[in-house]
Amino acid sequence: MRRKDREMPLDFAKKVIDESSYGTLALYDQERDRTYGVSLSIVRIGNRLYFHSAKAGYKLSLLKEGRQYGLSFVSYAKVPQAFSQDQLRALAQDPKKVALFLSRVFTTEFYSAHVFGKLYQVTDPLEIKEAMEALCKKYTGDKMEFFPLALEAGLPRMNVYGIEIQEIYGKRKKLDSQGQELKWQREEN
Repeated sequence: MRRKDREMPLDFAKKVIDESSYGTLALYDQERDRTYGVSLSIVRIGNRLYFHSAKAGYKLSLLKEGRQYGLSFVSYAKVPQAFSQDQLRALAQDPKKVALFLSRVFTTEFYSAHVFGKLYQVTDPLEIKEAMEALCKKYTGDKMEFFPLALEAGLPRMNVYGIEIQEIYGKRKKLDSQGQELKWQREEN
């Protein structure tokens, strides 16, 4: 990671994954010499990520069991509001303050996690049930009374995949209430 001052601990990265609406899986199409990023509903159980898919499609043509893939997650993104319009006008009058525009105005705060892991197709019925139940709790938790019916109806039409996490990194850019970046895992007092 180039910006070590923004690196966060493992627990932070896991929390980002758990709170993200989706994760983006990076794939490469060798025949067409192009990349393909696909956003997926993903759940983490321990050191594994799970997602499901249809039994056919472009994504599946690119997935290879046993290969390592990269995924990225963002659980928070916001343009900071560290200065009022009047403060911005005053800063704009001082050429020495232009760097503030780049670092604290024309920027985005974010929480992100990046994962590298080995893909496998889940075939064990108990692991499939556990993964799908966790996915459903994350995304449709208020409808869990219907989960057994949905699982039974959906299983013949889906594949379930796991990614064994091998590397995981958390990164954050966040400003404190004074407009200073919280670097080196510093928290607001």
